[in-house]
Amino acid sequence: MITIASFIIILFGLFLVFSGFLMFFKPEKVREIIAKAGSTYLINYTELGIRLLIGIAFGYISLYSIYELQFKIIGYFLIVSALLLMLVPIKMHNQFSRKAAEKLKPIYLKICAPFAIFLGTLLLIAIYNQIQSFSFLN
Repeated sequence: MITIASFIIILFGLFLVFSGFLMFFKPEKVREIIAKAGSTYLINYTELGIRLLIGIAFGYISLYSIYELQFKIIGYFLIVSALLLMLVPIKMHNQFSRKAAEKLKPIYLKICAPFAIFLGTLLLIAIYNQIQSFSFLN
């Protein structure tokens, strides 16, 4: 189970790094993607299901982690936000996403890009250190 949770978190870290590069080099594409959140039931619940799964992975790994508090905070935030958004009507979620995409100017995304890359890299380093601390994985 720890291996699966670690793999999910590694994929999330890679996603953050990839998203950072996408925000920097293709900010208009990122705005299109953000605007699609909640546009269909499939997109809405796939997005929220993945968010919930990532949150559960963080919560589970926090039980065994040298980064217990940090992983627990991230995990609970993702779990609670996914569950709350599942209760929001899909039209309201999509309306919010479209308005957010309109307000996100390409320059704002380019400014945020290094932070996404940094956080993704930091997460990959943290999970690498975490994996190293599991004696049965060494």
